[in-house]
Amino acid sequence: MRMTSFARIAIALVAVPAFVACTSKTTTTTTTPSPSSAAAASALPFTPMMVAQGDSLFHARSCARCHGADAKGAQNAPNLTSGPFLHMTGSYDEIVHIITDGIPADSIKDKSHRFPMRARGGQAPLLTDDQVRSIAAYVYSLSHH
Repeated sequence: MRMTSFARIAIALVAVPAFVACTSKTTTTTTTPSPSSAAAASALPFTPMMVAQGDSLFHARSCARCHGADAKGAQNAPNLTSGPFLHMTGSYDEIVHIITDGIPADSIKDKSHRFPMRARGGQAPLLTDDQVRSIAAYVYSLSHH
């Protein structure tokens, strides 16, 4: 009788963890994260999945065209990977606000960047609230690693 690919995968998913559990040494180590690092990690209002989605959206939408594929800035927009930031301090909430509302031409602080940042990506379909938060999570992760 021939096994289907599904059956092989199912067996592997059961057998490999069982094998590892039976052959690995049991060592108990208790580590207590420092309160500041535990609080900082739990204080972030986004998940790693949102960062991944934001990365995809950043590169699929007009973000990368102006800020560069590596987000290190280009002729039309500033570097997003490090400060000092021109229009904010770099908090997640500020990034959400800027993506949501954009930066009008008369508010651009670095006049070498000639074009305004349009709200919600500026092209139809406009970014949804969830997409804005995901892109903000990605941008935040670039400068807070």
